[in-house]
Amino acid sequence: MRTPVALLLAAGLLLPAAAPPAATDVVGRIEARYQALSTLQGRYLQTATLQVAGQTERAAGKFFLKRPAMMRWEQESPEPRLLVTDGTTLWTYSPLDRQAITQPVGPALQASPSLHFLTGMATLGATFTVASVLEDPAGNALFVSLSPKTPDPAVRRLILRVHRRTALVDRLTVVDAYENTTVLEFSALRENPRLPDSLFSFKPPPGTDVIRPPSP
Repeated sequence: MRTPVALLLAAGLLLPAAAPPAATDVVGRIEARYQALSTLQGRYLQTATLQVAGQTERAAGKFFLKRPAMMRWEQESPEPRLLVTDGTTLWTYSPLDRQAITQPVGPALQASPSLHFLTGMATLGATFTVASVLEDPAGNALFVSLSPKTPDPAVRRLILRVHRRTALVDRLTVVDAYENTTVLEFSALRENPRLPDSLFSFKPPPGTDVIRPPSP
């Protein structure tokens, strides 16, 4: 999942806060907010951009999260796809291809930083250092730019747009070492809806080709 990040620092659209909140206060508030959530659901728009190729891909759908590590992403466009994990096993399913890939969730999330960060939003400070905190002119959102404490080519920069009142992240941008970007924008967020564990389990339909990648 990848897309542009230039919008976050676009000329004149973001201004330094008159009295910018302390970086540790912002991160602490985000962490506390997500620690208080047991479930979260909403809609997403993903934009992924490969700088060298000049290619941009978009996808949209709905998502469901349940702490500590359950996720379900139902892509609706440009074609149906499902990504679901019960916290142990990750399934990626394409109904059009009648194909499912299953693998341990840990390595899979490390390979998809944007998803990994969503599950780890409650412990941001352990992984990242805050580079800057800006606010939009209207004062409704903060833009938090973070750098990983341990160098990682997959994540050169993480930028969060945080709703000032709720402390929820409504846009997450990952920039890698090659300036490729992944942007996830969230809308229609619902906090703590009832989500049964069964929503995060998956059984391949009959006739599905199941692929199990070799262990590293």
